Amino acid sequence: MTTSEDLPVALGQQVLDRLLRTYVTAGAGQFALAVLPGQAVDDDMVQNGVVNPLVVSEWLRTDYDFPLLLRLSDCTPIPAALGTGISASSIYSLIAQYGRPAAAPDTDSGVRVRDLFNRAKQDLGPNPAALPLGLEPDDWAAPSGAVHWQTFDTTVTASAPAEAAPLPDVNPALWRLRSEHGTQDVPDTPRSTLLRLDADRTDVLRTAVAEGKADMLAPSEVVSAREHAALTRPAARLLTCLRPIDTTEPHDAADPTAEASVTGTPTDDGSLHVHFAHSLVRMVRRHAGIPWWHPEMIAEPSWYLPGMRRGQLVPAPPEDGTAHCLPQALLLVRDVRITGNWTDQAQAALGGAAPAFGPFLLRSGAVPSGDARTTTVLGLGTQVIGILGTPMPALPPMDDPGRPPPPAYVPFPGAAWFKTAPKSPVVHAMGRRLVEENCSAYREAPGPQWTQADRDSFAKWQRKLGYRGTDADGIPGPASWKALRVPSGA
Repeated sequence: MTTSEDLPVALGQQVLDRLLRTYVTAGAGQFALAVLPGQAVDDDMVQNGVVNPLVVSEWLRTDYDFPLLLRLSDCTPIPAALGTGISASSIYSLIAQYGRPAAAPDTDSGVRVRDLFNRAKQDLGPNPAALPLGLEPDDWAAPSGAVHWQTFDTTVTASAPAEAAPLPDVNPALWRLRSEHGTQDVPDTPRSTLLRLDADRTDVLRTAVAEGKADMLAPSEVVSAREHAALTRPAARLLTCLRPIDTTEPHDAADPTAEASVTGTPTDDGSLHVHFAHSLVRMVRRHAGIPWWHPEMIAEPSWYLPGMRRGQLVPAPPEDGTAHCLPQALLLVRDVRITGNWTDQAQAALGGAAPAFGPFLLRSGAVPSGDARTTTVLGLGTQVIGILGTPMPALPPMDDPGRPPPPAYVPFPGAAWFKTAPKSPVVHAMGRRLVEENCSAYREAPGPQWTQADRDSFAKWQRKLGYRGTDADGIPGPASWKALRVPSGA
């Protein structure tokens, strides 16, 4: 039997089950569904009753053109930046322009891969730095568009027998009633700025690849701008309420901006009525009617990029049951209506600046629904609440055969990199070395996320080396880092 505390999760399970049955064919391993906190579709998508393709392309490029690290067991996106922090379009453009066949040019394999790259390079068109993205049907956001909407309408009660949970199970950190106070006061970075950041990072990487020196880039040269942008991109900011992949690490699983959150049942009578319409719109990657993205090139395993190691653009999944997924379609909802006899705690959350229930963004406040004690909360227009993606392989799929062997120890990443609170295997390896040197300030085992414990531990190491004052502030410097000898590939 469903308990009152399980009510939001039971609702989430029914919603997820319906979405999986509708959009992900059983046994079709080429697609994965990511359910994420909703993002309202901007009003400027439609101008004079017509969808503006340039606005749509910019919106997709800034918010939905990054491979998602996805936990397949519960459809949860895992907040994580790729090693290079550039968009999927920029990754593809670099591969098409600079990819090299691994086989000799006069072999069948070499000729086949060379032809793949030549075709891909030709189809990039005149401006590879601004590859267009779109959605089909192309009038998806217009009031009279051709999108086919399906209806979800159900009542969930605490007294109903609990059904056998379908797989995957939902993430309870997402399926709750919350009020994200303050999120509307944080201005989103303008799209033009985000696009410029992506272009700048891509230029840094393109120059390094062209010179065969991509493996010599310090992480801070490419990643730091991406990490800064992630704080102000609406989709990325909202992902803070989702669980990290490693649940053994100390963390706050809840959204830090959620000041009013309902942890138990949100209604007095233990029931909820939920209604919404849902549809799927497909992402298209083409210009002038010609597809510029060729999946067969991405799937080809026998090529490399000059100076790069395997997985430097898109790493291999960090563990079983996860995958980096390329967004292929957006899951839209509209006409959201959630009706219940809300508790006082729920009423407070619903009256907040930015209330949300599960992935659904809600309008602040509620409206009467017949019974004076029962009210309905309306959704915030048309929203994106999910992404359908396809798993990506590690890119590039192999090391540059001409690369020198990796150094025995990790080169100094730069002091600025540590000030961005990075999450990296380098931080994990550093922490293990500090423990070995009896310079640990960790209460738990060190992990890949840079924390105050890492800084305190490194300060101990600096003092052990004889540094004092500001020279022992816990931020690694070139000499203290070299002395620690953090092993490469640990």
